[in-house]
Amino acid sequence: MKRLANKTALITGATRGIGTALARGFAREGAYVLLHGRDQESGSALAQELNGKFFPADLAQPEQVDELAASIAREVSCLDILVNNAGVEMVMPFASFDFHLLDMMWQVNLRAPAQLIHALLPKLQAAGSASVINVTSIHQTVPYPHNSGYAMTKAALGMLTQTLSIELAPLGIRVNNFAPGAVETDMNREIIERMRKDFAEWIPAGRVAHTDEMIGPAVFLASDESGYVNGATLVADGGYSHNLVRYRP
Repeated sequence: MKRLANKTALITGATRGIGTALARGFAREGAYVLLHGRDQESGSALAQELNGKFFPADLAQPEQVDELAASIAREVSCLDILVNNAGVEMVMPFASFDFHLLDMMWQVNLRAPAQLIHALLPKLQAAGSASVINVTSIHQTVPYPHNSGYAMTKAALGMLTQTLSIELAPLGIRVNNFAPGAVETDMNREIIERMRKDFAEWIPAGRVAHTDEMIGPAVFLASDESGYVNGATLVADGGYSHNLVRYRP
């Protein structure tokens, strides 16, 4: 029995990495998937593959976030699942901090998810039992030298989740964090290739994760199986965040 049958899901950042894996996984579980991304060509191709629909937008531009929400609101009568997966990571030592890049990370990683949840509240409430999944990171709690900007935005998103889980529960909306560890994607493949042996040492599971390994935990949070899970953080990191080995800048 498909766990997301008759459910409509919006996944941001669906044209690459974890987002693409989640889109395919949700579709296999029966969801009608609405895809967001910046790449029109790959987004349209994925939407065709999954019998879904693609909506382009640059989440670094607040007005485009509003336009995305308005397009989704016109498309569906209710929204069962919202996955705020899109994010950017700019590694930079604090001594050479670029505050313009920090502002962009705040916009994409925190304000855009908050904007989408706020704008789509009526559609989420109309679902009767909706699930919002904010994709954070183990770095919402685990510090990482030279990456304070990214870690700050993920920590803030994690707290937004906890606060909204209290406020929105009476509306029939659950809000949870999904926190991956080291996952091999196009965005970070270069550093993983360079440090694969280190990751194998640091991560108790002995390796980085594949994007497909993120599907199961996300489907659980999206499905009725997690109907009493609210305000939680589901960590999928192979034990990485519990390892005593310290990060090296």
